[in-house]
Amino acid sequence: MKKIFLMLAFVAGIGVAANAQTKVVKTPEQRAQHRAAALSKKLNLTADQSAKVNAIFAKQASQMDSLKANKTGDRKANFAARKAIFANTDANLKSVLTPDQQNAYANLKTEMKGKFAGRHHGVKTPGEKAQRLTGVLTKKLSLSADQSAKVNTILLQSATQMDSLKANKPADHKAARASRKAILTNADAQLKTVFTAEQQKNYADLKTKMIEKMKVKRGAKAATPNAG
Repeated sequence: MKKIFLMLAFVAGIGVAANAQTKVVKTPEQRAQHRAAALSKKLNLTADQSAKVNAIFAKQASQMDSLKANKTGDRKANFAARKAIFANTDANLKSVLTPDQQNAYANLKTEMKGKFAGRHHGVKTPGEKAQRLTGVLTKKLSLSADQSAKVNTILLQSATQMDSLKANKPADHKAARASRKAILTNADAQLKTVFTAEQQKNYADLKTKMIEKMKVKRGAKAATPNAG
């Protein structure tokens, strides 16, 4: 019961994981060209500015790749190194941009930072998570349009509560665990009021199967020896 979101996220994430495995890794130069082209379009850069921006981004990309390949176990030091690279890039970019372009660039960074915060490592907003999980249940349980709407409302409330708990997680791990359990138990109870008797049975079966799959996956991962 308490693993409903984990289970549904596992189901919904299968396709995403498959796509991620086929993702092409770009070289520092390719990444720099892509970013320089985007910035040139957003800020109406001249040809000379675009060339300089491309060189700045290429340097940053190479430094980031080098840092990733040689990162130490000191997370604080790694974070400081990344921060220094980005700060240096910003300083170099500002030397190339006009005052108006600098303002536009600052606004662009703020906008992209907000988007990145929601997309980093697949993290989604409560609304996006609710919609995705609603889609899974709608398909698996053949829900009606009315049922789907109610399920989305329930999952949205639960996802919002979980995000709030995560953002303000108490130092007491036992209390945090109890709060998570209460949120998911409540969502589970509400979902069951929306389902027919047959759908409730299929829902229970679905949870059981997915939990077993996750156990098997975790067991296989634990049994795999570390590379090297």
